[in-house]
Amino acid sequence: MSDLERTIGRRVATGQGMVLMGVLVVALASVPAWAAPQVNSPQPARNQIEDLVVCYALGTDAIGRAVDAIGDQPLDSTVNISGANFSEGFAEGLALYRECFADGFSFTLEFDGVPALTVPDPSTATASTDAALQWANFVNNAFRAPGYSNTQHHMGTIRSSAHGNTGTAQSYLIATHSYGPTSARTGVNVVGGTYRDEVVRVRGRWLIQQRTLNITSSVNVPDNL
Repeated sequence: MSDLERTIGRRVATGQGMVLMGVLVVALASVPAWAAPQVNSPQPARNQIEDLVVCYALGTDAIGRAVDAIGDQPLDSTVNISGANFSEGFAEGLALYRECFADGFSFTLEFDGVPALTVPDPSTATASTDAALQWANFVNNAFRAPGYSNTQHHMGTIRSSAHGNTGTAQSYLIATHSYGPTSARTGVNVVGGTYRDEVVRVRGRWLIQQRTLNITSSVNVPDNL
């Protein structure tokens, strides 16, 4: 046994080791809660919920780039996903919506807190209503009418919670919509707002059940400003 080992042994035997252990316990107790290991933490669920915010934005921007998609369509139209009028961007956006929407999904649009519409329409929706298709057509119609050539939905300040198989999320939106060559306008339209989501866990996957967008600002910024 080395001299160092004999010294440590004597200190432990004489009680100095207990002092060292006490210091260690106090040090561990002083670790802030955010830095301590989490047991049964809801963070993985929250990560999945917050990923839905990104999934939706990517789907919406895929449709924003789909300048070949035909607008002014009924909400149940399949014209952009079949036959000669197939639009890759529209189809990509719809596929992403299907990844993040639950059965019975609905979207409510508000302006300064006042509800304007809900898709699908609650008064006509049935169990067979394809909510993802209806919302994809609504978004495409909204983007093609003013002649947007692309969009970017910037999501931030995301806050979420999970309780069993249900949860919520809130996120801030800044969206830019670029006017294309077919538009009567130039530059971009910039929209600000807040999303509120109600989410559910179905067979281990988190999905958006109900989404509300409250638009709080909309500004057109021309090229020559």
